[in-house]
Order: sequence, then structure tokens, then C-alpha cells
Amino acid sequence: MWQGCDNMLASIREDLKNKVIDALNKAVEEGILKVSDTPDFYMQKPDLQEHGDLSAPLPLMLAKQAKMSPRQIAEILIRYIPEDRLLEKVEVAGPGFINFFLSDIWLYRLLIDIQKNETYGESSKGNGEKIQVEFVSANPVGPVNVVSARAASIGDSIANLLKAIGYQVHRESYINDAGGQVDTFARSVNARYCQLLGQEIDFPDNGYHGEYIKELADALTTDYGDSLLQKSEAERLQFFRDEGLKRMIESHKRDLLDFGVEFDMWASEKDVRGSGKMDEALEYLRKHNYSYEQDDAVWFKSTYFGDDRDRVIIKSNGDVTYMVPDVAYHLDKSHRGFKKVIDLWGPDHHGYIPRMKAAMQALGLPHDWLEILIVQQVNLLREGQAVRMSKRAGQFVTLRQLIEELSEEVGKSFAVDSARFFFQMRSTSAHLDFDMDLAIQQAETNPVFYIQYAHARICSIFKQAKEKGIEIEGMANPALLCEPEERQLMKKLGDFPDAVYESTIGMAPHSIARYLQDLASIFHSFYNKCKVLDADNIELTKARILLVDCVRIVLRKGLSILGISAPESM
Repeated sequence: MWQGCDNMLASIREDLKNKVIDALNKAVEEGILKVSDTPDFYMQKPDLQEHGDLSAPLPLMLAKQAKMSPRQIAEILIRYIPEDRLLEKVEVAGPGFINFFLSDIWLYRLLIDIQKNETYGESSKGNGEKIQVEFVSANPVGPVNVVSARAASIGDSIANLLKAIGYQVHRESYINDAGGQVDTFARSVNARYCQLLGQEIDFPDNGYHGEYIKELADALTTDYGDSLLQKSEAERLQFFRDEGLKRMIESHKRDLLDFGVEFDMWASEKDVRGSGKMDEALEYLRKHNYSYEQDDAVWFKSTYFGDDRDRVIIKSNGDVTYMVPDVAYHLDKSHRGFKKVIDLWGPDHHGYIPRMKAAMQALGLPHDWLEILIVQQVNLLREGQAVRMSKRAGQFVTLRQLIEELSEEVGKSFAVDSARFFFQMRSTSAHLDFDMDLAIQQAETNPVFYIQYAHARICSIFKQAKEKGIEIEGMANPALLCEPEERQLMKKLGDFPDAVYESTIGMAPHSIARYLQDLASIFHSFYNKCKVLDADNIELTKARILLVDCVRIVLRKGLSILGISAPESM
């Protein structure tokens, strides 16, 4: 599914890859190498700068087939690689890598490409295929907590990355508005409502103790007074299920929208259960002999597809297990034409992955059609101490509470930006310590401030040029950019399409966050060393203006992928 990008860097990457393949074909035609199959390979970026800009590992992959050492193969191949003005040199390194060193001409062309190409860093490799990203999918029996907020940040950025490489992306959240937790929620609201009106009623032993339950009951008391007491308990509980969930879902949508996350669709478990889709899924499994009866229950043959044991799908009392609506929901996704589905789940769902992957294969979908990412736990730290979270005890921190607390110090816009960045700083699979004290710092120690400040500083340069009457319009000569800091900055700009590509195939927005930190750091070093506006050297000024404008463009694009603003002043 995943392929490289087709912008300038990817073009040079693909061009060099094709040169290596052409060299191999010529060596085979002339009988120098005996190879019948050319394995696919990826042009790598060496870890060390002295090893070049791009590296081909193909010789190592051909050694067994060619019955020759990788280094010998590499030395043969480079003889067939033609000279190119974009290449400074080509050499064999290590056990048999072919290392390519790009020329200054490539760097200069890169700047022009970035400034003129609004889609720099993007590609069309997704070919417009439909892909769905399901994330958050929090139970509506409580507010959006910080783990779901982390999933919201990551899921939204993954969707942005997929869109950047040409996929038609659909964002979706699944509402678990059925099942036992909804009944518990209704009983909890009922108890608080009755207590507010002076009724003696015991709170459910397993009820939700959060302050939000009291706030919801208070709002219902304000809107309906004591009229709900005239209903029977069953009628009242049904009302609290319906109205309570409606209000909680509305609060989820408001909180996430304020956080910069908007979904194309909110799917409902209740709707799935009432749609006949579960019967369709169960019938498909039965018809294809992937289910069987045992001990008065119906079992799914999930071991046939790699699960560690078969799974009950219909219990002895006739009720379906919670797996069935999930399977039916995903079957519906396939009916809606999605070529691939990506789900982001919470840390307590890891063991659920094999059975769901097995079910998708049983339904006739490719083994990689469903990709599941686990979004790990968030530990909020305040003054170095962990903030405890428990939904039932009411000691958890909600997304809204987090943003409000941060906003008191830095304003809402920066609070949202900072939270989104911090949630994405580490790999999805890694636990995250969210330092609330650091998140509100408006200094270089705060990585998101450091990046945004780089963007604002560049915007300030343009403003200063105008105020000082320095003419910066007209053709710039990139060949004047000879300082080490300038070259380092240009090469880092050239890495951006790579960063987008690798972040997308790895479902890793944290790689974009790290790239932006590196780019900002290199820019600040350049700014401290190189004078950008020099009225006595207009040609050099124009060249450096071109360079910093390219930095501004890439910073803005990278921040946009992460759902973070790029302020022009700070």
C-alpha cells in the first residue's frame, strides 16, 4: 500500500533508485552479474552526514543470488551509473552500500521548488483511495479524558498525514451507547437527580461518582424541575439513558471541536445493534463454517486465523457478546468502500486485537485491511507529581479541565497548541508523561513554543525589511548561501518529504514533531550566526530571504499536519 512521495526529493530518490536498477540491468545484460530477480529496495538516508545524502542497500540484498560479496556487486554497479549534475559523487561504503552525495545544484533547486510548489512535502501516491481513521470512540458515560485527548491529537494528525500523500480520508468516532455501562450511567444520574430533590435513594454501588454526574443531574433539575419524579422508575431511567447520553455526546463534540478535532461521522453502537448488521455478520460466519455450537453457545473459530483461542459470539442465554456489534460495525465499513481501516484503541484493548483481526479475515477482508494502534496511557504531572485518574471515583482529569487550566496561564489558543503537541511528542505505543508546568512555559524549553517562535521570527524578518525599506523582491541567487549553517538548513528542508512519508507509513506523528524541533533548532542557530537583512549586501539578503521563507513554509506545513497553529507574532 505505502509508497514514496512524488515531490522533488522523492523525484531524486526515485531517480537514483532507477539509476541503480538500470545499472543492474546493464550489468546482467553484459553477463557481469548473474541475477534473475531484482528485489524491491528503499533508498535510505544514512545516519551519518559523511556517508552521503541517500544510500542504496541493493548490493547486500543481491549477494546470495549473485554468489558474490555485496561490496563486489556495489563496485560493479557504480561503473554503470552515469554522471549527473545533481550528483557530487557516488561511492561504495561499508559492506556494500552505494552512497550518493547530492550536489549544490540540487540544494539550490530545492529552495525554488519549495517556494513555488504549494504542495511541497505532499504526493498523490494514495491515488484518492478511501481510507478511514476511527479514533477517540470514548464511552459517552463520562467526559473526554486525557487518554482520549491524546488519541484525538494522534488520530487527527494521522488523518492529515494520509491526506498529504493522496488518500481520501474519512474521520470517524464510534459511540458505545449500548450495554451495561449505559444502564449504570442512567442509575447514577437518577440517584443524583432524586437526591437533589430531597428524595432518599441509595447511590448504586458500581455507579459513576464523578462531579459531571452531579452537574448533569443539576442541569436536568433546572430544565425539568421535579416533573421526572412523576414517571415510573423504569420510565425515568430510560429518559436518563436517552437524554443523559445525548447531552454527554454533545459535550464530547464541543470539547473535541474546541480542541481542533472534527469528525466526518459519529457512528452509534445502538444503531448498529438495531440495523440488522449483526445478523448479517453472524450469518456470514455460519455460512462459511467459521462458527459452531458448543455448551449451548455459539463460538467463532478465531484460532483458524491465528488467535490463541476461539471466542464466544452468542452466549447460552441468547445474547451476543460485545464482539459481535464491533464485527458488524467493521463489516459496514467495508461495505462503505474503505480500502483500509485504521483504528486507534485505548491501552486496555490490546488483547482484543487478534480476535478482531481474525474476524475481518473470516469476513473475507485482506489481513492488513484493519490496522489497530494502541494509544498508551497519559500520566499528567503537576509540580512533578502525578495527577490521579479514576472515572468512577471522579478523580480523573478531563480534556476540558486540562485546557482550561493551561489557558489560565497562556490563553486558549496556545493551550490547545501546546496540549496537542505534547500528546504527540512520543510514539503512540509509549506511555506519556505530560508535564503541565512545561506546557505553559513560553520559552525555548517548551518545544512547541520553540517551533512557533521560529515561524514568528521569520515573519518578523519580513516585517522589518518592509519597515527599513530593504528591497527583497526579485530573483535570488541561492549560490550565495555558502555558510555551513545555511547548507545544513537547506539539507534539513530537503528532509521534509522524507519525514512526511516515514511518519505516514509508520503512523507516527511524533516523527513530524521531532523533525520540526530539529528544523527550528537549526534555524535559530543560523539566525544567530548569519545576518539576514543587510542593506549593504542586497544580493545576499535576497538569498537568505529565500532560505528563511522556505523554512517558514515548511514549519507552517509541519505544524498544520499536527493540527497546530503557526503564529506570525509571539
